[in-house]
Amino acid sequence: MGTAIHAVVRRRRSLPPGLLLRRVGARALLARPARPRGAGAVTWVLAVRDGDLTATVDGLAAVIARGDVVLHLAGMLGPDVLAAARSRGAAVGSLHPLVAVARGNKGDVCEGGAFVFEGDPAAARAARALVRALGGTLVVARSVDRARYHGAAALVATGAVAIAQGATALFEAALTSPPTERELRAAVASLLRSVASNVEVVGARRALASPLLRDDTDTVARHLAAMGDLPTTRALYRAAVALVLDALEADGAVKPGTVAAARRLVAEDGSSGHPPPDARSALDRAGPDRVK
Repeated sequence: MGTAIHAVVRRRRSLPPGLLLRRVGARALLARPARPRGAGAVTWVLAVRDGDLTATVDGLAAVIARGDVVLHLAGMLGPDVLAAARSRGAAVGSLHPLVAVARGNKGDVCEGGAFVFEGDPAAARAARALVRALGGTLVVARSVDRARYHGAAALVATGAVAIAQGATALFEAALTSPPTERELRAAVASLLRSVASNVEVVGARRALASPLLRDDTDTVARHLAAMGDLPTTRALYRAAVALVLDALEADGAVKPGTVAAARRLVAEDGSSGHPPPDARSALDRAGPDRVK
């Protein structure tokens, strides 16, 4: 994550006047702790593993001075883990990037991302300057329920990948001319980007594009039937439909009968991998020439 942030700031050349960016490995820094030469107040961004944070800030405590800012990027830890820096007169904060960085992706994934901050007001100002340099959005929170917060981030980061993996398998099985790996990546990524855009523009509650919005539960049944040999993907699909149904029902976006029928479909056990009865009857009504 530190490498990704550093790369974007360097490329954009968007640091505020008087702010110097240096990248120093944690091991080298802790071996010979030293302040940057000629620097006044320093903003330290600790991009290290969660388990190494306490040792890192303790090792830097001797060179941290009053007026400095110390930020860490760990989503599961709050600013209190930086107590050693705070005792030296530094302002501290947690600055967590809501960005998924995957090995092998050297793209500017941090550019334009959202960051959640918790900590001291002086640290918030430094965090805002850094996030502005990344072209991103800063969310300032007075306090954070770390388990819920990090769970939300993991649900998107892990869930989206799981959905992409399931969709890739379904696309491969559905297309008679096997697509190339590049084509599969493009197909799934295209959908993910469009969903992300919808969420950003209209919000998660209104971002849904689904046959349910046409009161079409037969299509949902056929989807479930087609996933009979992929029980894990089928369970993921059922869970996703069950979750969006709550919002659809609350908003009155679909007919009550549609909600009831869809709930019956997704409530089926499905653990055996066989299509539920409702799905089979929908396929029977469709006829073999319409099932593709």
